[in-house]
Amino acid sequence: MARRDLKKSPRQPLTAGQLRAAAEQAVTAMASSGMQAPPGPDSDALRHWHELQVSQIELDMQTLALAELQSERDEAEEGRERYAVLYDQAPVGYLSLNADGGITRANLAAGELLGLPRDALPGRRFEQFVAAPAQAILRRFLAGVLEHGQRGTLELPLFDPSNQGNGGGEGRQVHLDVNLDPGARKFRVILTDIGSDRAREAARQRAFQVLDHMGEGVMVCDANCDIVAVNRAFTAITGYAVEEALGRNPRFLGRPGAHAPGYHADALQRLRTDGKWEGDVHNRRRDGTPWVASMSLTVIHDEQGAISRYIGVFSDVTARRRADADLLALSRDLDARVAARTAELTAANRLLTMEIAERKRTEAALFQSREQLRKLAAHLESVKEEERKRIARDVHDELGQNLLALRIDISLLAVRTGSRHPRLHQRTQCALDQVDATIRSVRGIMNDLRPAVLDLGLQAALEWQAAEFRKRSGMVCELSLPIEADFAAIGPEVEIVLFRSLQEALSNVRRHARATHVAIALTVREGRLTFTVADNGIGLAPEERAKSDSFGLIGMAQRVQALGGHLEVAPYLAGGGCRLTLSIDLVWS
Repeated sequence: MARRDLKKSPRQPLTAGQLRAAAEQAVTAMASSGMQAPPGPDSDALRHWHELQVSQIELDMQTLALAELQSERDEAEEGRERYAVLYDQAPVGYLSLNADGGITRANLAAGELLGLPRDALPGRRFEQFVAAPAQAILRRFLAGVLEHGQRGTLELPLFDPSNQGNGGGEGRQVHLDVNLDPGARKFRVILTDIGSDRAREAARQRAFQVLDHMGEGVMVCDANCDIVAVNRAFTAITGYAVEEALGRNPRFLGRPGAHAPGYHADALQRLRTDGKWEGDVHNRRRDGTPWVASMSLTVIHDEQGAISRYIGVFSDVTARRRADADLLALSRDLDARVAARTAELTAANRLLTMEIAERKRTEAALFQSREQLRKLAAHLESVKEEERKRIARDVHDELGQNLLALRIDISLLAVRTGSRHPRLHQRTQCALDQVDATIRSVRGIMNDLRPAVLDLGLQAALEWQAAEFRKRSGMVCELSLPIEADFAAIGPEVEIVLFRSLQEALSNVRRHARATHVAIALTVREGRLTFTVADNGIGLAPEERAKSDSFGLIGMAQRVQALGGHLEVAPYLAGGGCRLTLSIDLVWS
């Protein structure tokens, strides 16, 4: 656990630009999730708010990063402490040597093996603890490791002062496992006591027992790459008995053509150069079944630094590699599908973007066309109203005056023929009645075109129209009007629209509604005008409104919309009558 903690990669600090970019993304996410911001997308308040949010998030992220960094430092310190304890209490000796072979650091077990307290070892040369005949071998071995940078192992005797007269002071045998730290040019040495020949033999037997019970196959080759030992798992995996494997080159296990030319030669070259090699090897079992081995090879050097053994440890990963291949194929197929789907979505998105743009242009053109039609309708309504006014005035001025003069002449004639010419007097009286009927008809036409009562104001015009409706239809007609002061806020254009809308509504009631009662109400409240015409007739069915020749409501709605108002027809209820409501903002109009 301590070693894993020490190897934990340090947290990469964020640059100022990365912090700024992350904070900008966070603020954008906050805004899209519904966080309230100051109004005005281009206002200084919004920019100031945005900058404050980004700065706050940057500060929070820096605080969090500092907290995580402190936590990582604490964990590293704790790991170093655990490592120091493990280093000191390890059952094998650990030594650190400089390039000259001097001891720079040692643990307790190393001090016990070398016969001195641990604190007394730094500063001494390691070779002074080695028996004299083996000191030259140690120097050559360390020089080779320093030159090639390869891991190496060596067995040699320690110096024993009590045995100086016999064997050159050779004492207990130790096993050295040496690694080089190239950057510091230091040796990391694992020192293992292998004791006497009997103890070494017992250790070998224990090692073979461990190898026989391993799940991975193990084979040991000599310097000529011939197999000299295998374990039980080797036989179980390959199908070859021990006697069939001993003395043969491991290539007999291989599957011809499974690897590229030079694969094995390159692996052997790297093994001899680096001291280790790992990779997959495609083999064939004794029964011809192909299989894949995950192989790990290492070398063992003798006292002179030459390679004496090759150790191979392997496991059967056929099913795993097949699953990896299937997974890779599935991943590639999925990537291809994702790429194809992404391309489709990209094309669809491009078409959709173009369609949206085209629709926006169409909507803009349609809106512009509607605006032009609305203005044209308003202009035509104004022109029509002016034309009605002109025609009514011409009829009054020309035809009305002529009829009045004609009536005066006929009246004088009737007076003169009253007693002297009875039959002529009777004919004159008939002509006078015809002239009076014509005058009444002309007045009706003038009132239909533009009632003169409009010149007296909207209140008088509405009262006159209600009275005319009562007289012509015989229905009950109630009229509710605001106080006279409210009429001052109603402009001439609104007056004309209200009067013409009332004319159209009452005409529809008289012809189609089959009603007996009509209620007219006008209210003005807080700058908004509401005008309502309601009856108790059969109602206005939706199919009646949808008829192609139903232009009355359409014209009414156009007049109201031209003033920025709104016409609403109450929902249809059979036999529940009909209600029309006009709403106009007097400030806007």
